[in-house]
Formats: sequence, structure tokens, C-alpha cells
Amino acid sequence: MAFRSGNTISGKEGRLFLDGEEMAYVKSFEANIEKNKTEVAVLGRRMTGHKTVGASGTGTLTVYKVTSKFVRLMINYVKNGEDPYFTFQEVLEDKSSGRGTERVTLYDVNFDSAKVAGLNAEGEILEEELPFTFEDIDMPEELKEDFV
Repeated sequence: MAFRSGNTISGKEGRLFLDGEEMAYVKSFEANIEKNKTEVAVLGRRMTGHKTVGASGTGTLTVYKVTSKFVRLMINYVKNGEDPYFTFQEVLEDKSSGRGTERVTLYDVNFDSAKVAGLNAEGEILEEELPFTFEDIDMPEELKEDFV
């Protein structure tokens, strides 16, 4: 069987869990790994080489404002020095795609910032954008590679 347009995966067909609790109020979620590289100059070459020497995990979670959880996290850090780390698990499963399920687990997630107050006179739905870092990753389940 060849690739079909129906094999593509809808981003709506996913769920996100924070320390095992489903976050039903997620608007969007993205995590990235960026390799840290150093430049390597080599005699006789005009092009600079690059050596990977590590990696960094970052991401952004955007949620609808329906809880004070993230405000509380920031206040607890400011007032008490508590800076908790979490585990995210993203589950992507679009049954109509025929590709199966992908689970990606991020460990040692720490939020960088959170909006602690906001109003909108135009009546727009309030959202919170929460940048974060993470220190480890696993993929306990992955999408199918073949199109048989």
C-alpha cells in the first residue's frame, strides 16, 4: 500500500498528561530538542566543521485559563523557593490515520514563566502560554513506519 492522504495525523487527536493527570484544557503543546554544537576549524578546509557536544530540551504549553495552578506554582517559587519538576506524556492517536499511537514522555519538566494576571475587555477567551525546559525524553510507543 502506498501513502494516502488519510495517513496524515490530526493534531486534535492527542492528549497531554502532567504527572499522570490529563490536562483537558490544553490548546497547544510543542517540545523540541536542539543540539548544542561547537565549531571546529580544520587546516586545509575553507568550511567550518561542527561537533555536537550536547542537547537542550525546550517547549511551550498553551492552555485555556481555567485554573490558578500555574499562578500558584510561580507564587510558591517566589514566596517559598519551591521549584517543582514534572513529567509530561503526550499521546498522539488518530485512529483514522491507521498509523497507531505515539507516546512521548518528557522528564524533569520545569516551567520558565507563567502569566500571573490578565484581563481582556473585548471578551476574548483567556489563555496562558507556558514555556518550559526538560532534561530527558523517551518514546515508549511509536507510529508505524511502513504503509502496508
